[in-house]
Amino acid sequence: MSTIAYLRWTYGTRVETRSIPNPSAMQIVQVLFFFSMFLLSCGQSSPAGGESMMQAEMAPAPADRKMSADESTMPRKKIRNGNLRLRVDDVRAAAADIRARVLAMGGEIQDEQENSYDRTREIYLTLRVPAARLDSLMTDLCRDAGQVENRSVSESDITEVYYDTDARLTQKRALETRYLEILKEARSVEDMLAIERELNQVRSDIESMDGQMRMYDKQVAMSTLVVSLVTVQSGMDNFFGELGRAFGQGWTLLLQFLLFLARGWAVILFLGGAFWLWRAWRNRRAGR
Repeated sequence: MSTIAYLRWTYGTRVETRSIPNPSAMQIVQVLFFFSMFLLSCGQSSPAGGESMMQAEMAPAPADRKMSADESTMPRKKIRNGNLRLRVDDVRAAAADIRARVLAMGGEIQDEQENSYDRTREIYLTLRVPAARLDSLMTDLCRDAGQVENRSVSESDITEVYYDTDARLTQKRALETRYLEILKEARSVEDMLAIERELNQVRSDIESMDGQMRMYDKQVAMSTLVVSLVTVQSGMDNFFGELGRAFGQGWTLLLQFLLFLARGWAVILFLGGAFWLWRAWRNRRAGR
């Protein structure tokens, strides 16, 4: 019984040892053939084994090198948001005008709130407007809507993190392609499971980075503008306003009382009948 080192190169660089009784010449030739293939594979610059999968992810991506070379020519990525507080005569009319302007320029109304306390009424508008139109819109509102109490613009430069995420996303997609190519050459279930495990992790990273890039693009393209509209009513206007609200509340209470009677007619009829019988019984006893 003799032992021959039987080398086989399938996926990755792997050495298997088998015991082959009484080896024939053909078997020896096969061993030498596979051994030569093994040596050739070791001399190649791009190994295709399990170590290559680890090195594939660790190796710097071409996109990183490109980013360093072209960094000065890349457009800046900035997130710009604004805040505006205006004193107006009629908050509802001013809010309607602002909504019309924003929708006309392709923006959207993200949120709207209205508050009233004492003699003050306020409306808060959270708007999403094209970033290129933010300054012009704020200037128009300051000129047309009312008296400016506060105006501010914040700017955040995300150029570095944007292109870094984009480069890592490109690298992950290239790595996904390499894993798919390696998966086609896998010949054992163990290899397939290992590659698919790595492939699932890479795809999860790609999905996360892709969502982050879409969020960055949306934040850069559309600015958030918070507009606060405030009006202070005079004493007489406040009195008549409170008087009108009091009449309205009284009318609402009356309607609620009528609805209560309508819902409880059976109970009222029963109680009325019981009271009438009690009075009749009492009067009859008093007559005796």
